[in-house]
Amino acid sequence: MKSFSIMRYLRYSFVFLLFAGFLYSCSGIIPEPEPVIEPQNEPQTEPAADSFDTYILHASYAGGAATKTEFGDRTTTNSYAQIYWSEGDAINVFYTEGNDPVSACFVTSGSGQKADFVNQSDIDPSGSRFFGLYPYDQSAVADFGASNITTTIPSSQDAYNGKFDPKALLAVGVSSKVDEMAFYNVCGGLCFTLKNSAKYSRIDFSGNNNEDVAGAMIISLKDPSVPVATAASQGSSKVVSLTRANGEKFVSGTEYFIMIRPGEFKNGFKLQFFEPQANSASKTETCSSYVVFKRGIFACVEEVDNGKLGKIRDGEDLSVNGETANCYIVSSAGSYKFPLVKGNDSEHVISGVTKVATLWETDNTSGSQTAGSIIKDVAFNGSYVYFNTPSTLKNGNAVIAAYSGNKIVWSWHVWVCSGYNAQTSSVTLKGKTKPMMDRNLGALSNASNSALSNGFFYQWGRKDPFPGAIESYVSADGGAGTYMSTTAGALKTAAASNNGTVDYTIANPNVFITSTDGYWLIEAINSLWGITISGGVETAVKSVYDPCPPGWKVPRARVMSNGQHVVSEEAWAGFGTNDLNWGPQGRGISLPLATDGETWYPNNGYINREGKVIMVGQYSCYWSCTPYGGGMSYAMQMSRDMSGTLQFNGIQYGKLNGEGHSVRCIKDN
Repeated sequence: MKSFSIMRYLRYSFVFLLFAGFLYSCSGIIPEPEPVIEPQNEPQTEPAADSFDTYILHASYAGGAATKTEFGDRTTTNSYAQIYWSEGDAINVFYTEGNDPVSACFVTSGSGQKADFVNQSDIDPSGSRFFGLYPYDQSAVADFGASNITTTIPSSQDAYNGKFDPKALLAVGVSSKVDEMAFYNVCGGLCFTLKNSAKYSRIDFSGNNNEDVAGAMIISLKDPSVPVATAASQGSSKVVSLTRANGEKFVSGTEYFIMIRPGEFKNGFKLQFFEPQANSASKTETCSSYVVFKRGIFACVEEVDNGKLGKIRDGEDLSVNGETANCYIVSSAGSYKFPLVKGNDSEHVISGVTKVATLWETDNTSGSQTAGSIIKDVAFNGSYVYFNTPSTLKNGNAVIAAYSGNKIVWSWHVWVCSGYNAQTSSVTLKGKTKPMMDRNLGALSNASNSALSNGFFYQWGRKDPFPGAIESYVSADGGAGTYMSTTAGALKTAAASNNGTVDYTIANPNVFITSTDGYWLIEAINSLWGITISGGVETAVKSVYDPCPPGWKVPRARVMSNGQHVVSEEAWAGFGTNDLNWGPQGRGISLPLATDGETWYPNNGYINREGKVIMVGQYSCYWSCTPYGGGMSYAMQMSRDMSGTLQFNGIQYGKLNGEGHSVRCIKDN
């Protein structure tokens, strides 16, 4: 007799509660297992090998409850599943005979942390790569070339008091060597209780956007530690039905569990409640918020029949790979969230916040603005700010403020532009190395000669936007323009003499600081947008006050190396007259791209030191993060005077920081 050893560690990470299950054999379910407290010890020696008629697989869980039918203490933060094998557990072991994948059923008669799984068949798996599947599924198949297993997440699940259907506890694994295999959980789930004296015998779960939640699934094992379930082309299900056996009813206050395919539910989900023998639901409860069901984690909701689903607030996280910012882009209708932190300081949650609210909204026109037309339902918890868009997305911009009492402690710009993907639509200018956005910060278009391309104005070093002009061109001398209309009314201003500090601008993000000398800061701070100079060496990093979205920042104007300008790394330097394509009447320029094509820069005017928008269609500046010194900074400037003379300066020295100019973001590293 030849023995065959594989060590298997089943690793599950379940926040808030532990997975539980029942015994499962190759022939069926054993409803009530015998709990075993003491783990089985791993054998130290193997029997002599002289035939292929018995194979012993040593499988292991890592501590926890006595059996998979019991939960641990879920009152502690970050409690993780620690699941033990139970007597009668069965798994598929997939291997190859020749070029053909083969499945064998292995069953354990032991239980506890470690147990021996045995197969008694005339097979020779020596030298094979192994896939594993728990629980055993006779119809499951493996594809070693594609590294996947096709199996089923049950769409009909049995409801047990305080336990879940073992058919739904899917785990898969890949052998790292002949005697080791780690299993990882596949599904996510919903844990819930009912409030009222229950009268239901069946509860259906479904997504509000027709998502595939169960049925035939293909489990990818390309990264064995993160198996991914996708719906098969046939046999997937949009509904999971959780049913009490023998016509019994659900019990109030008892926990029940529904297992589903992990994924995003952009429009939320619903539960439908059925009475015995009924063909239609007598009650429906809906969560309309974006939610994510993560692999191996239960979402726990109490009293789902008492309106609790409607109060769930979650959202698609707008931070990118953990990177936060002062501006976030929304390109489709839905529910969203972003971390409650200052700019790109993702390590420190803002403390002392008592409320969040929309400070102002605009659709970038002069039309009447209605509160809640761009974003609505703004809320927060200790870690995130949440908001929704209307079900039909309306393009525009908004600013959300966080308060401590009546004082604003931080604010964020929400840029709503349907279908806009800053990454895929970015452009690289001719002779440059870093991509830039194809439009101004806050703009709703990149079309030439369109007022929607104007975007917003910024005082240098400040993180918060001010509305731009609604015109693409004003012919009169001075080009006095009209501000975009916002829900906050006319532009608010305050004199720098009494208010020219960073602290004041944080507490008053919608107040433009006016001045007689053009400096909004009483004492200049040259590092506000990330440039620092020490020992003659300049360092440029995105700062906490940078107004650009995650992955983007205000560009540098001048990059020096060995006393020379590195033109390829500078934003706009190096362009000559022959590179420019001026728009009609000098309303802007199109700059050439590294590939074929051009990108539009509107002459959208600016806010002068008195708080008035002027020179619309005749003049513009685009801020860099590079300070010039003395309350001034470098910028790209272009203009058309009343005599028709056109001018372009890719590195304009000494623009006054108290003026409001445009920002065109560049890729951050």
